[in-house]
Amino acid sequence: MSRYKPQLKTYAWHQPADWWIHNPFLLRYQIREWSSLLIVLYALVLLWGLYDLNQGEASWNGWLAAMRSPFFILFHVVTFFVVAYHSYTWFKVMPKTMAPLPIGPKAITLGGWAAVAVISVLVLVITYGLVR
Repeated sequence: MSRYKPQLKTYAWHQPADWWIHNPFLLRYQIREWSSLLIVLYALVLLWGLYDLNQGEASWNGWLAAMRSPFFILFHVVTFFVVAYHSYTWFKVMPKTMAPLPIGPKAITLGGWAAVAVISVLVLVITYGLVR
């Protein structure tokens, strides 16, 4: 050790790995952030379906059969609730991060939910051929 460069004392400070679990705000934040990983997995499943659709009818039917398996049915149900929670928390956070508007944050949140409802109804109507 050089006499011109004194050695600094280091103090070890260790925070427990589960420190964020004890704070409800941070727990909800972490759940929202981790839910995006399941959304990415769902997007990959849909891309897998598009790839199989491009490969032909036999490949597409194989993908459809895989989607009817109990694992993927459970995966879709869990993903639905995770996406619903993610959307709920996103609509709650969105007004807090935007510039102030004269209509207020509750109107922005309700507008987001109204847009989701309208798009969902349109997807159902188009999917089941209720409109020609």
